[in-house]
Amino acid sequence: MNEKTGKNFKLSSIKTRELIHARYGEGFTLEDFTRVIDLKSADWQTDPAWNKFLRPETLFGTKFESYLNQLEGKKRLTEEDFNLDELERDL
Repeated sequence: MNEKTGKNFKLSSIKTRELIHARYGEGFTLEDFTRVIDLKSADWQTDPAWNKFLRPETLFGTKFESYLNQLEGKKRLTEEDFNLDELERDL
């Protein structure tokens, strides 16, 4: 997770361990954890408003399963994703 997110979470954190054990107890696998980290990193890594949520409490918490089932490649569009000058010219 640290490598993917560019952060430095401690392996010894009790809260992180509790979250991971809870998800394992629900039957989730290492591959599931990797997928959630990959998906949410792709979504949130470059967005300052969302990047702060790339943390164990968020990724491995109560929404873990919904993150796991997210479709790949879904990205929130922002104004920067559109060339509005080109759009006005075409209209």
